[in-house]
Amino acid sequence: MNYKKTTLALALTAVLVGATPVIAQDVASVNGTAIPDSQFNQTLTQALNQGQKDSPELRSAIKEELINRKIIAQAATKQGLEKTPEAKQAWAQIRQNFLIELYWADFSKKNPITDEQIKAQYEKDVAQLKAVGDSQQYKVSLITVASQQDATAVIALLKKGDAFDKVAREKSIDPSKAQGGVVGWVLPTQLNKEVSTAITKLNKGAYTTIPVQTQSGWNIVKVDDKRPFKVPTLAEAQSQVRQQLLQQQRIELVNKLRSAKVTKD
Repeated sequence: MNYKKTTLALALTAVLVGATPVIAQDVASVNGTAIPDSQFNQTLTQALNQGQKDSPELRSAIKEELINRKIIAQAATKQGLEKTPEAKQAWAQIRQNFLIELYWADFSKKNPITDEQIKAQYEKDVAQLKAVGDSQQYKVSLITVASQQDATAVIALLKKGDAFDKVAREKSIDPSKAQGGVVGWVLPTQLNKEVSTAITKLNKGAYTTIPVQTQSGWNIVKVDDKRPFKVPTLAEAQSQVRQQLLQQQRIELVNKLRSAKVTKD
């Protein structure tokens, strides 16, 4: 069985989230440092969720990859590579992105979007959208990152040929990352001015090569498709309305957090 390294790499990043081990034991020990069973189980779960079939070959591949990664990490530590200014800066950015995702996950868990909220927002949107008539709709995908530097790096990956949905799942801090960045069908009037201006200038299949800054972060927006506007049913719009409400939640929370003193150079 061929095990895709890219899929495994995605799965391995999930160990940062942590998991409660069912049985406390180690998969292996590398130079006296244990690789816990919980790390293996979390990686296996992520691989299965991404379409891999459970098998002895898959489990062996994950175990060997975990060992290899531990060996390489130890070699890098031995050389002091993490102490370079570049490494410290990169690690600080990784830590910041991780904390942001933890914060949003915790906030969403404590403030879930209800079916009643979705229905109320849908009815409000429909009332507004009916007045628009036959305006153009855009099927949009989104990658949101925390800094302009991260956005530039994402654009470089896309220009190199990496798939938009793959990069979104790996790099985005927006809730749409779970769907590969897909936001769905929107009208420009449903988006903030900066994003709506950007998408109306894009051809089908194109994405913004200059990141768009909003209160949520730095955004790379892709137009997957275009069509004349039509009113969707609640069932058709439910996922999109949920994303819309999540975005509103985030903007409101960011505004509240920014009420603290912010000093700009």
